[in-house]
This record gives sequence, C-alpha cells and structure tokens, in this order.
Amino acid sequence: MKKISYIFLLPVLVIAAGCLKQDNSANNDVNANLPQGNFLGQFTLIHKNSKTGNLDTSSAAVSLVLSGTNFTVGGDTTKIQAPSYGTFTVDGNLITFTDLTVTKRTPANTPKKHLNGPFLFVSSASTLQIRGSSDTLSYSYDLNSF
Repeated sequence: MKKISYIFLLPVLVIAAGCLKQDNSANNDVNANLPQGNFLGQFTLIHKNSKTGNLDTSSAAVSLVLSGTNFTVGGDTTKIQAPSYGTFTVDGNLITFTDLTVTKRTPANTPKKHLNGPFLFVSSASTLQIRGSSDTLSYSYDLNSF
C-alpha cells in the first residue's frame, strides 16, 4: 500500500516543484522596462550663481526620442540644451544616457548641457520625468508623449 501512495505522490511533488520555480530572467534584464517613444516638453536647468548665491533658472522646449536603446535630443537646442544622440539603459528607476556627441575634448561645464550620465526617472504611458543634479546644477525634464 505504501508503494502505491508514493507512486501517486511523486507526480504531485514534481508538479508542485515546477509551480514554485520562478523565472528570474526578466529581473536580470536591466532593459526590460525601457521607456519608448517620442516626447516633447520642458527642460529646466537650475544653477546656483557663484557671484550672488541666487538660483538662476533657464528652460527650453526639447524633444526626446527613445527607440530601442537609442536616444536623440532635439527641439530648442540654441541656448541650454545641446542636440545629441546616443544609447541608454534602465535599472529600476535609474536611466543612464551615454551621449555619443560628448568627446574627451568636451568641457565638463559646457553652456549647453548634454543628456549624459545617470538620472532618476518616472514614466507612464504618456509622460516621462527625468531628474538629475550635481553640486551647483539641477536638471529636470518634464515630457509628454506625442
């Protein structure tokens, strides 16, 4: 009688073990939740003025295209935002841009800012918000899909 019980119990254990197995392959893919699409909106740069100590705010209308792992920045690139393109990756709520227009000769503190390096982000089906900062700068992109 015990042999029959074990024979019926074995398939149940195999099925149960299979159900408990988790597929973590999606969790290992840092690009699993890449934001994608065409976005328009406001780039705002807040800079602490070294002479007065006041915060200076500048803004420009920009576009951002995210396709696969590639990006392109356009829009009003005449004053504070540099036109650029490159690649990006996502890890949780961190998005890291690698601007291919930045070279070894590009000064770190250029008048036109490049979308380059790690930023915090939040996205939905129709919006994308990107935030970053350094000692004296604060970057924010408030974008809507179109």
